[in-house]
Amino acid sequence: MILNSMHRYQPRFHVVYVDPAPNSHLNAYRNFCSFSFHETRFMAVTAYQNHRITQLKIASNPFAKGFRTTDPQDR
Repeated sequence: MILNSMHRYQPRFHVVYVDPAPNSHLNAYRNFCSFSFHETRFMAVTAYQNHRITQLKIASNPFAKGFRTTDPQDR
């Protein structure tokens, strides 16, 4: 699962009944139900309060080259 920072998300729970009868695909639109709960809404963020976690994320991300220091002691 990939989330974008500063975006709101609403998870959903899907229940699907798989009917083993022949031609069950004709009524497939009736064999499922979706649920969402207001309490599960959240916003994805990437701003960490702990600077050590921030540095760890930068060091682990191959696309964060612009945020890395070029200090020779770090290598």
